[in-house]
This record gives sequence, structure tokens and C-alpha cells, in this order.
Amino acid sequence: MGNKKIKCVIVSGAPDQDYDFLKNRLHEDAYIIAADSGYLKCIKAGFVPDLIIGDFDSSEYPEMDTEIIRLPAEKDFTDTFTCVKKAVDMGFSEIELLCAIGNRADHNYANMLCLDYCRKHNVKCVISNRHNRIQLVKNEITINGSEYKYFSVYAFLGTVEGLTIKDAYYAVNHIALQPSDQFAQSNCFKNNMPVKISVQSGIILLIQSND
Repeated sequence: MGNKKIKCVIVSGAPDQDYDFLKNRLHEDAYIIAADSGYLKCIKAGFVPDLIIGDFDSSEYPEMDTEIIRLPAEKDFTDTFTCVKKAVDMGFSEIELLCAIGNRADHNYANMLCLDYCRKHNVKCVISNRHNRIQLVKNEITINGSEYKYFSVYAFLGTVEGLTIKDAYYAVNHIALQPSDQFAQSNCFKNNMPVKISVQSGIILLIQSND
């Protein structure tokens, strides 16, 4: 990465037409990878991707002066996950997935699994749109309500021990959380105070949301 860009933004192909949000998240100091038809969203937002990866079963092959990796239509991984793997291999320390939340529940879940792949490779990764921000947390994180009003916490693929939520409307102290538990859903901020979430062991799925 001779341009010393440390963040990679991956634009996927979910039917998200919020181009104002996309413009605000794309910027010149980020390396932009488009997953298949995601390149069309980049163009509408006024950006040319640095790299396009896809099988182009949902869009025409791009006629653009940029690097393109064409994938076979029959494969084991989604176009988005292939983009994530490429970004990790390129050495990025931070990845943001945009246009990755859509109408297909299976695609949404597959994209959330990309978060775990990044975690295992010590890469920070979030999935964002105007209404949601999704990430995995291993140790602790501090969040505020400036962009998203609500937050929910779930045990990701295993038991969480020692979950503590401080300064939230609903606070908890050093409890266990099972993957089937829902009681940590739809929490909110108290008096505009930052909220600190920590765990002793396990991984939590943190979803920040707006109505």
C-alpha cells in the first residue's frame, strides 16, 4: 500500500439507495473496493473504486479504468466476503462495509460473519448504514448516542461471561449472556452520557440502531 491508506471501505450490492450517506462515508484517504454491482453505487456517489471484485451476475461487467477481478459465478464465497478477504490480505487494519444490509436475510447474516473473519485476523470491521451499525466486541468499547439512538448486545456464537454495561438507561454488572438471550436488546443512552460495554470472556455482537 504505497499510498499509505490504512482504512478500506467495501461497497456491497444490497439495494440501498441512500447515496447521501454513502458520500459521507466514502473519502479520498480510504481504499475503496466495490463488490460486484457495488461499483454502480460508487459511481452514483461520485467515486471511482480502487478495485472491483465480482462475478457480475447482478450487473454488467464494468468498463472502467480501474483494477477488476472477475470471479466465477459458481463459488464457495460471496463477492462481499471475497472483497473482505482481499482487504485483509492487503494489510488493512480497518474495514467498513457499506450497502451490506438489504432485503436478503441470508446475505445479511453472511455479511455479519465477515465481522468474525476480520476479528480473527485482528482487523477492526463494522457494517454501517444510516439506520444500523454492526460490529463485534471482544474486550470493551465506549459508544455514544450522537449517530444512533439505541443499542443491543447479543452473545455471538457462544456464551459471554462478565458482561457489564455502564451509564446506560439499563445498566448491568458482570452477568452471563447466552446466545439465545434477548434481554440486552433495545437499550438506550441516559442523559447523553457515553456508555461503556465490557466483557470478561466471549464475543458480543453490538448493533446500534435508529428507527
